Amino acid sequence: QEGGTKKTTTGIGGSWDKNVTSEVDTYRPANGGWGYFPRPKDISRAYGGGKRIEPTSTFEDEVRKQNSVEDTREKLRRYREKVGIEVQSEKDHAKEIEEALALGQLAMQRGVYSTAVSALEKVTKYCSTNSKVGGKVFLELAMAYEAVGRTSEAIQVYTTLSSSRMEDIKFNAKRLLYGIESMRFMREELKSEAFSRKQVKQTFVDATGLANIAQNFDDKIYNTAYVDLDRGGGFYRKLTESVVRSIREARQILLKATDSGEVERVKVVQALRSIERKFDDALREEIKRNAPKEEPVAFMNGVPIVNKQEEFESASKVGMDSFNLGDVTQMKENMSGEWKLQLIADSKGDGVSFYNKTLSWQYFDTDEMSYNASGPAGFLKLTQTGKFDFDEELRIITRKEVESRGSGAFLTDLLGTSNLSGAMASTNLEQQILSVDSELLITRVVVEKRSSLDTMKEYFSVWRRAETGQFSEKNQ
Repeated sequence: QEGGTKKTTTGIGGSWDKNVTSEVDTYRPANGGWGYFPRPKDISRAYGGGKRIEPTSTFEDEVRKQNSVEDTREKLRRYREKVGIEVQSEKDHAKEIEEALALGQLAMQRGVYSTAVSALEKVTKYCSTNSKVGGKVFLELAMAYEAVGRTSEAIQVYTTLSSSRMEDIKFNAKRLLYGIESMRFMREELKSEAFSRKQVKQTFVDATGLANIAQNFDDKIYNTAYVDLDRGGGFYRKLTESVVRSIREARQILLKATDSGEVERVKVVQALRSIERKFDDALREEIKRNAPKEEPVAFMNGVPIVNKQEEFESASKVGMDSFNLGDVTQMKENMSGEWKLQLIADSKGDGVSFYNKTLSWQYFDTDEMSYNASGPAGFLKLTQTGKFDFDEELRIITRKEVESRGSGAFLTDLLGTSNLSGAMASTNLEQQILSVDSELLITRVVVEKRSSLDTMKEYFSVWRRAETGQFSEKNQ
């Protein structure tokens, strides 16, 4: 009992009898929101309570709390090891993994994809797909697999990473996997007998609202409800040019296009045109960037007024969906080696010739600036050796001091280089390198002027990397 108030319970805080000896100052609320009846102004004084009990802590409590924290940490550590979030082998070989990642990323940026595969494969035995570092290793490896054409292995890695415990790895793996699967689906769908060109055209018109295109213009124009999507029409041309939506998709198409039955011919040409457009844009920007800077003629407060150049994307930021022109040194390094002709294609349309049954190859030595080449000349065989110049600004190869031998050697003298065709043209005419990496060498014939509406026959050449000496040693 305290004062005139008696405690009625033994619990902390407790309840108390009403202090009948104290004078209670009461009041009645102005409105009945909380009950319209008199109540004490000080409930604690009138009824007791309001006692503050300070918490007590002992040394044993602190030890128990610390042990609980340590136990939780140990359980969490065991769980992270069990699911692969923390892997001891990754810690033991951290430096090797870091070096492999750095080498793989640099190789990917430079287009030496096979080097990236080799570097990353060596450290996979130490890594987990559920850890941050391991997930990064496997994601880079999958992209390298895709770049060298080992698509099935890339899909396998992407699929596994799609259930990784690292959210960023999971997100990127799903996105990249979706890209491959959608490309494969479209390729198979186009082969299907159920594919209807007429149905696709109508779906496109309905989905894009082209039937009501006239409503989108303020000017008074003729009715354009009818849109010509046939082969010669403007909309058809725009559609076919935009089918290949990324450099990644274009490379996948060309890596797959080893035979006439693998990829639609028109799709091959679209892929090459996509790469050509990216190359032209990148080359134009590089020439602009390297052009001599004009001296400023205007000054403000003694400081020249200059036109700031646009910031260009660095090589480290270039990904699989971006076109990497690469510097001249890297391009020459990638070009060095042996190449087998895979296909020759027209500048537009569906003209593609595959060389899977006919052998045509060339070998570049960029240190000596020399080359060897061999291929068919009609029903005959032509073998050549010589030197070549490389225009470092425009990436153009010009051959010189050429010596020809073989049963078709007389044709180069008889026809002249300007009248050559097929494999002979691709190894004799001036060629501009659009792209070269560890797997593909893509070139186009150099012409002075051509209209975008003209179709240049045998305009693009696609070469596939071969083992050094695979053909050249046999030809000696």
